[in-house]
Amino acid sequence: MPDTVELRDIELMRRLSKGDESAFLEFYRRHQGGVYRYALHMAGRPEAAADVVQETFLSLIRQSGKFDEEKGAPAAFLYGIARNHLRKLW
Repeated sequence: MPDTVELRDIELMRRLSKGDESAFLEFYRRHQGGVYRYALHMAGRPEAAADVVQETFLSLIRQSGKFDEEKGAPAAFLYGIARNHLRKLW
């Protein structure tokens, strides 16, 4: 059974895929710090990490409808997007 944080993220993703801006804002606030730290660790440069965060969340807006809760957690989906942007950076 998913924990309450994951359940909340799933609900946010459902709302986000319907265009709910407040859901995006809450999801962003919950995860942007972690995505930034991940990108900084992988890229090694603060400016590159900031770019990856921006591109990741822009992609999330465009791809939110592709999220399938049967395949994994919203955070895993988000970090997969970040990983793909890091790959482009390299």
